[in-house]
Amino acid sequence: MTRLAFASALCAPAERYRRVPVLCHDSTGAKVAPGAYWHVSGGAVSEDRSTGGLNIVVESVGQRAVVLHLAGELDMVTAPGFAEHVQQHVTGGDTDGPSLVLDLSGVTFLGSAGLAVLAEARNLAVASEVQVRVVAVSRTVLRPMEVTGLDKVLTVVPDVATAIEQVGE
Repeated sequence: MTRLAFASALCAPAERYRRVPVLCHDSTGAKVAPGAYWHVSGGAVSEDRSTGGLNIVVESVGQRAVVLHLAGELDMVTAPGFAEHVQQHVTGGDTDGPSLVLDLSGVTFLGSAGLAVLAEARNLAVASEVQVRVVAVSRTVLRPMEVTGLDKVLTVVPDVATAIEQVGE
């Protein structure tokens, strides 16, 4: 495998909230396909569908939140797949709790299409009374959000643990 897949709970249990790209294997021992959508459920990881150059890991945190972990480029090619997942978890009643956490700590590029999805996520969340938290620490993600003012309308936190602690506040 030439690209590195995003770490899931199976790949790096000790690194659960410090996401780093690592070579990963699914529950059967097969290598993770780059650009795949993964769902973490009860310790098992299953491939659902491709989203281009963006890896998405969905993690349920009990009744508190659903976390979408992203790794790769969020641009005009990958934004529609991300938007579909955001809409599913905000308006589709798929959130286990009152919060959706968008973990962008693995995003290496954030284009205008990705920013538009974040803005729409905020609008959908307000309409659906779902809290949205964005995990962002890199300048690659924070700078475009600052320039567009999204950092003022979205709740931006430094890590997933902080986002989950804030659920319900």
